[in-house]
Amino acid sequence: MSDTSDVRKPGVGRFRRVWAVLLSLVLPGAGHCLLGAFRRGVGWPVVLGILGLLLLYAVPVAVTIWSQLVVNIAGRAAAAIDTAWTVRPRPPWARVGAAWAAVIISTSLVNFALVTPLASYYAQHYAQAFVIPTGGMEPTLLVGDSVMIDRSAYRDRAPQRHDIVVFAHPRDEKHDSVKRIVGMPGDVVVVRGEQVFVNGQVLRESYLDSQLAASTSALPVTCGYACEPTTVPTDSYFVLGDNRNNSEDSRFLGFIKRDRIKGKAHSIYWSWDIPERRIRTDRIGRLL
Repeated sequence: MSDTSDVRKPGVGRFRRVWAVLLSLVLPGAGHCLLGAFRRGVGWPVVLGILGLLLLYAVPVAVTIWSQLVVNIAGRAAAAIDTAWTVRPRPPWARVGAAWAAVIISTSLVNFALVTPLASYYAQHYAQAFVIPTGGMEPTLLVGDSVMIDRSAYRDRAPQRHDIVVFAHPRDEKHDSVKRIVGMPGDVVVVRGEQVFVNGQVLRESYLDSQLAASTSALPVTCGYACEPTTVPTDSYFVLGDNRNNSEDSRFLGFIKRDRIKGKAHSIYWSWDIPERRIRTDRIGRLL
């Protein structure tokens, strides 16, 4: 982002320079405009927006959130540093106002014409953020966990047993649900309390917390599916929540068809304890 009109000579005072640096931290490019470096001011948000998109499609799904966070923080810091080194004569406020308008317009154009459509495409085909709303997957997933969903995981392979998947809720297309696959197509499944039998064998589930068995169930005692031996249809899956006493899953919803599965839960990238109003730092970065 070179600016051929960059002439090193004094002009702006220290107070305006401090404000310019702070503005660059909030909106890259705005600080440059305050100092009169108008072309740099317009260039910074455009370049950072394009860089964020390039990185979005270049890095693995596992580090998508973190890479965008790094670009955001590092980009603002770089813009602020560049602002601190920029020297211009004091520009008239009319030109500063016009330059700020140009920065806002250019940022909006990049976001709406380029960033938003491509980011939306990315969310539909590669990765999607999902916030856990209920306790049906405790203790693996807690209410307030923010999970990265890999929507490309099943592009070249079928879902596997024990995968945690996000799927369109069978009774409400506008909402998604997250559960664990325990029954594959053709399996004969039986559920007895917390225990699952698949093809006559007890399914080993080390991720279950036996202490949850004492919790109060918010669901009916009897289930509609798999209380007796039930065969999973072709191209369908039997899913259960890890919190067997408080999970609306295939016992009540029926089988989940393959085309309703949107992706595989990959990792927890953020976790907020709502009752305690604190960050669960020990859960951030946990793979699923």
